[in-house]
Amino acid sequence: MKRSMSNKIIITLMAISMIFILLLAGCSTQTTETDVSYAGPMLDNVLNGIKDKDYAAFSQDFSSSMKSAFTQEQFDAMVTLLESKIGDYEGKTLSGSTVTKNNNQAFTVVVYKAKYSKESGDVQITISFSDDNGKKSIEGLFFNSPNLRK
Repeated sequence: MKRSMSNKIIITLMAISMIFILLLAGCSTQTTETDVSYAGPMLDNVLNGIKDKDYAAFSQDFSSSMKSAFTQEQFDAMVTLLESKIGDYEGKTLSGSTVTKNNNQAFTVVVYKAKYSKESGDVQITISFSDDNGKKSIEGLFFNSPNLRK
């Protein structure tokens, strides 16, 4: 029962993140790797937090709304799910990025292709950022792969 609830929480968070990203995709502008140079190190913090099972490291770059939405309990469930389905993180490459606007607020959506030990293909990691007076914050995070969809 507990595992089923954990999976439902993770799936719900993923769905919320994906809806958010799709809503933002309506008005977008392509960006370059230089434009999103902050994204890789911030994603590294997230991925290292997952690897080390360290919620504080995982969430250190989250916006206040993202921290409120993604609790320690949900983090623990996500870590268990990722470890069981896709294994250990091995590396990432930038796939693309775009800037979108929603309600007069700009968001940057960055997509990475990542390698994991139990996944034969790529794991797509989509991460979105807001900018509050020059300070970037993570607003959304979504993992997608064949094994995660099983």
